[in-house]
Amino acid sequence: MEEQQNIHLMSDTLASQVAAGEVVERPASVVKELVENSIDAGATSIRVEIRRGGVSLIKVTDDGCGMSRADARMCLLRHATSKLKQVEDLFNINQLGFRGEALPSIASVSQLTLTTRRAQEVEGWRVSCEGGDMAPLMNAGCAPGTEICITNLFFNTPVRRKFLKSDETEAGHVEHQVRLHALAFPHIRFTFVRDGSVVFDVATTHDLRFRIADFVGREVAETLMRIRPTEAPGVRVSGYLMPLSAARRNKRMQYVFLNGRPIEDTIIARAVRDGYGGFPTGLHPGLFLYLEVEPALVDVNVHPAKREVRFRRPSELTLAVIEAVASTLAAHARGEAAAPAAAEVNHEPCPPLCPSPTSAPSAARRPAAPVPPIQPAPVLKPIVEPQQQDLPLPPAPSVPVAAPRSREERRATPPQPAEPELPNFRHIGNLHERYAIFENSEGLVLLAPRAARERILFERLLESNRRPMMSQRLLVPELLELDARDMGVALEAAQQLEQAGFSISRFGRHTLRIEAIPALLPMSDIAPFMQELLQVFTRGEVRLNRARNPFEPFARQLAQRYAAREDMEPWLQRPLSLLTELLRCEIPYCTPGGKPTLIPFALSEINRRFQAQ
Repeated sequence: MEEQQNIHLMSDTLASQVAAGEVVERPASVVKELVENSIDAGATSIRVEIRRGGVSLIKVTDDGCGMSRADARMCLLRHATSKLKQVEDLFNINQLGFRGEALPSIASVSQLTLTTRRAQEVEGWRVSCEGGDMAPLMNAGCAPGTEICITNLFFNTPVRRKFLKSDETEAGHVEHQVRLHALAFPHIRFTFVRDGSVVFDVATTHDLRFRIADFVGREVAETLMRIRPTEAPGVRVSGYLMPLSAARRNKRMQYVFLNGRPIEDTIIARAVRDGYGGFPTGLHPGLFLYLEVEPALVDVNVHPAKREVRFRRPSELTLAVIEAVASTLAAHARGEAAAPAAAEVNHEPCPPLCPSPTSAPSAARRPAAPVPPIQPAPVLKPIVEPQQQDLPLPPAPSVPVAAPRSREERRATPPQPAEPELPNFRHIGNLHERYAIFENSEGLVLLAPRAARERILFERLLESNRRPMMSQRLLVPELLELDARDMGVALEAAQQLEQAGFSISRFGRHTLRIEAIPALLPMSDIAPFMQELLQVFTRGEVRLNRARNPFEPFARQLAQRYAAREDMEPWLQRPLSLLTELLRCEIPYCTPGGKPTLIPFALSEINRRFQAQ
């Protein structure tokens, strides 16, 4: 009888596609791997071009060292790398890309063409790969450097492509990834082209603040506080702090780089808040933090996408970050300028990607030569990207949004009209200024005003499917600067925003102009509310384009976010009106998310608890 065998070896193509599941999450992760290879190759100019959010085309071109014929043939094979030669190299990583899985994994789920040439050679080489099947190597005429062209990403894995978001959102993630590398390496020229249009083209500079100004604007860059360079054993902290007025409700303006690698780390984020001596709940300070740590003291191999790292001596790094932030704020409060220091980032080119028989072994990056200190209020160069003008506003009469009244003003207002009478309910008081207590023939009923408002707003918003939602035009349009990812989400949700009563338009590449808000939702802090709302969709908690009715999940989030900000004191002063409006809802007993709005306490149950007859 033949013995049954269930365990077998995967084919190379299947193994590459499994590895692609860890490395290639979306087009932005492809761009990340390719740009990191270009930086490691010593490039001084990197051009990234995408179409349809990177699904149709991703092309990364650099002027780095290029590859020889043998290296071009080897680079698409699994486990091939020029950066690791022995086990000890894993504990002393000086490059950005090092796994030896990126290119073959990307090639297994796309159509990839690589063209490369070394400067000392006359001709270059071209190799193509479709779905993991590599074509024969061919000679090609090309400029020194490497060009990798990827088309039809996930063409052979349709399930993976199905989970991608809209082209606008994916393009926003790609742009954000390129910006991160541009901020980490100001000595490299970065060009980003989207659908044939140049989004930004930032020139090389040895002054980090000029590179920051390219992305956040000259006015913001002029307000930056230079971090006092702080050193600890094997650690150096430098960078810039943004003014407290730039604090946001998310971490969009927190940029942390470790040896040139963009990272997200809770230890560092906590150290930053401790350096500020605490921070208002729900707000996050903005900063550009550059950490230089000895490679032996950090493990960057703990996350498939290398977004997270593990420090071998986290306490020393934490203390260094706290001291750097605290001393900078203290000096700024005293009106002192930061002490002159060397450049905030390393400007030395990285070791070559492609070794040759005559090249010397790769060496760790060396600190850059000192750069003269920044003089007060320098004249910064203008931003590269031009401001795009939008269509003029219609000549409709404008109504200003009323600012919220203070608690004293509300108490000084004349009494409200008489409450409506509900035959089965009688208001008998409030509980801790949070809940309204009603009495009816069956016992007691507790009303949660915030949950009730959420249900009411949700059903009112759903009425926009039958009739247009009334809008309130702003006297002065609100301009909202957004991250590239948030802008993609805003444009993706533009139809739902307009259905809810908002009027928005794009004003420049990263500015959203809000011209009107729903009359149902009066507010004075429009910008923070919109940022918080968009952040929900950016995090992927709600997928509008996957819902059966795209407006319903949007209305649910809009009602929840607005009710969370609304002042409940006026409703506690007239709870019968709130209860009347709630009982008119189609489903009055819970919020759209399932939380109760009313909790009854039956008189029979109360009698049983008190053992009453």
